[in-house]
Amino acid sequence: MVTSGPPRFEGDDAGTPHDAWLRSAALRDAPTLERSPSALLVVAAHPDDEVLGAFGSMHAAARRGLPVTVVVATDGEGSHPGSPTLEPAALAERRRAEQEEALAGVGARLIRLGLPDGAVHAHRRELVAAVASIVAALPDDALVLAPWSRDGHPDHEAVGDAVAAVAREAGRACAWSPIWAWLWGEPELFDGMPVRRVPLDVDARDAKVRAIAAHRSQVAPLSSHPADRVVLTSAMLERFAGDEWLVLAPAAERTAFDERYASEGDPWSTRSSWYERRKRSLVLASLPDERYRLAVEVGCGTATLTAELAARCDGALGVDASVPALAEARRTLADAPNAWVEHRTAADGLPAADVDLVVLSELGSYIADADLLHVVEQARDRGAHLVLCHWRGESDDMRRSAEEVHALAAGIRGLRRVVEHRDDAFLLDVLVPE
Repeated sequence: MVTSGPPRFEGDDAGTPHDAWLRSAALRDAPTLERSPSALLVVAAHPDDEVLGAFGSMHAAARRGLPVTVVVATDGEGSHPGSPTLEPAALAERRRAEQEEALAGVGARLIRLGLPDGAVHAHRRELVAAVASIVAALPDDALVLAPWSRDGHPDHEAVGDAVAAVAREAGRACAWSPIWAWLWGEPELFDGMPVRRVPLDVDARDAKVRAIAAHRSQVAPLSSHPADRVVLTSAMLERFAGDEWLVLAPAAERTAFDERYASEGDPWSTRSSWYERRKRSLVLASLPDERYRLAVEVGCGTATLTAELAARCDGALGVDASVPALAEARRTLADAPNAWVEHRTAADGLPAADVDLVVLSELGSYIADADLLHVVEQARDRGAHLVLCHWRGESDDMRRSAEEVHALAAGIRGLRRVVEHRDDAFLLDVLVPE
């Protein structure tokens, strides 16, 4: 299961006072967002997320006559579990109508994905595919907005994480809008982050108030029953009454391997060399379980191993920091219907999805210690099996040897080794949570 770092919270929790946020250094000193995109895409997890976190940007774009597209992952049918007043289907219908009313003033094109509320992380592939097709049609200078990938709500995190990955690979600017973080977070939360202010004038603020009020199922109780209570309390809405705040998502950077992938396609002959074919066979034979839900190969390169993992998994995701590598990986996976790739660095960690198998093949020799430990610890915390496989040779661009990689990972508490293979060519370990 995907777990969030922030503490559990409810919409009626008092949370951090709004004025405490405004006094925080990160917000007080935040520069204004200096972007004039020719198109705006806002991806929301639920109806109302886009109004709470990005209405100012939509209102400004509409005033300039720019196209605004809103993609909503779910219909928000899970906002009132156990409601005696509305069944989930009826609540979803009401929330769809409320969203259309709220967005009428900005003339947004609305696209609904219909993913299940509360389980977006389990439908990551559908989300990524849908957003990627929309982003591909945007002009190069478009701006993409999504909920913050660390917002404390699983659906918000799944959407923010996936959208940022799509935007990075496509070369589009992306920013995140915190929503629930304003409730559970402390004023120091955004220190050191690239926070930007989106000023809202009086007209924009009034329009935002009307848009929020259109979401009647969220700002007023459905009935007097406890399960029908208000979701967006007046105390919560206070945090969205003024200017808006965005956190810039990192853009893709060139990697040391980009040129080789761009010119050679498969620079390490992963499809044909005996070393690579033998290594893949041993990796697959060493997996403790016959089947897995979702495997993630971190640093997938051409995704040749990802393709073979797909035969043992419901889904297989290859991630890499090199855009040219991902282009080659997509060709590899053309005939693997349950496998796909995303742009992601080791520093980004694992995606917000139900990962139960993590594979690092060769990458550990090239990334920073902190990034390696981050991935290993995330695999442990998700309860995933972790496969490490690294060449025992030497190269000038390697940060550490295979022995050093495996020793670093094995030194992390809470993991035990269940498979160990050593030969002259490579090391192979499988670690599982204790």
